[in-house]
Amino acid sequence: MIAIKEQVTATPTGTQGARRATGVPVGAERPDPEVIAHPKRRRLTVGYKLKVINTVEELRSQGSGAIGAYLRKEGLYYATVHKWVQLRDKGLLTSNKTGPRQQDNRELHAQIAKLKRKLDQTEKKLKKTELIVELQKKLSSLLAIDLCESNGNRDEN
Repeated sequence: MIAIKEQVTATPTGTQGARRATGVPVGAERPDPEVIAHPKRRRLTVGYKLKVINTVEELRSQGSGAIGAYLRKEGLYYATVHKWVQLRDKGLLTSNKTGPRQQDNRELHAQIAKLKRKLDQTEKKLKKTELIVELQKKLSSLLAIDLCESNGNRDEN
């Protein structure tokens, strides 16, 4: 059998496991008080996007890497600008996607879905009613009952 040697390494602060070693001051290990700032995602407005598109189109005539230098300075990729150009050409780069309009659209879509469900239910009821009327007509023709005569007799009583 192979003997396994256990090596015990001393921690740099002199602590042993979860306990403090004798002679180590209480406040020796303090956490770093520096707060790490979390970067926020940029929200680019439609005006900014249009400005970038126009600038890139102007720089296209200059050539020699002018577009690349401008995009590096702005922190953008050419593929992103290309998508913005496509959206502008389709007419979809007109307003931001967030805001009260989108919330109104959500409410409107929910109401439309509710009305569609109600319409489907009403159409199903209508089909059932039409089937019942057809069945009554067939039954009366089989039994040779004239609907007009039976209605007339009821009015007289």
